Parts: sequence; C-alpha cells; structure tokens
Amino acid sequence: MVDDLGEVVVDVAGAVFRHAGGLVVDLTVDHIFSRHTARFFHGVGRRVITILTLGRTRIPSSLRTVPKGVSARPRRSDWLALWVGILFWIALFLMIGLGVSHFL
Repeated sequence: MVDDLGEVVVDVAGAVFRHAGGLVVDLTVDHIFSRHTARFFHGVGRRVITILTLGRTRIPSSLRTVPKGVSARPRRSDWLALWVGILFWIALFLMIGLGVSHFL
C-alpha cells in the first residue's frame, strides 16, 4: 500500500517536472523570438558575421520598415544572423563561465 502510494507520488512528480520543463522551453523560445530580443540577437549575429568575414559580407539591419498591412518576410540572411547571434551569445557565456570556474 505504501509502495503504491510512493509510486503514484513519483509518477505525478515526474509529470509535473516534464510539463514545467516544457513550459520553460516554450517561454524561452517565445522570448528569444519576440520582437526586441530577436532584433538584439540579429544585430549581434550581423556584427559577428561582418567581423568573421572581415567586412566582405554585410547583412542588412533588422530595423527595415515594412509597409503597413504587409507581413514581414525574413530572408535566409536574417535567419542566419539570428542563429549566429544566439549561438555566439551562448558560446560567450560558456567561455566566461568556464573561465571563471577555471580560476576558482
């Protein structure tokens, strides 16, 4: 009886953690692809690409205006800059974290 109750509690706790983890991932993705955050990462990616290619490749700004009533259509270069910005930011924080923990 007690074992059955413990098993039920563990199953419920596992389900709660899975749903909470899914919620965290959904909120993170929604935040990254929100308007202002996406512009930030796009800008970081644009600059990283420009530096890595020594200025030969230039991706237009994400601050382009779109006529009213027309939906924005991101180009491949926009998606590339966004993902490069996100990955660069993650790598930067990992390097800082590993560097700080290396000295402790």
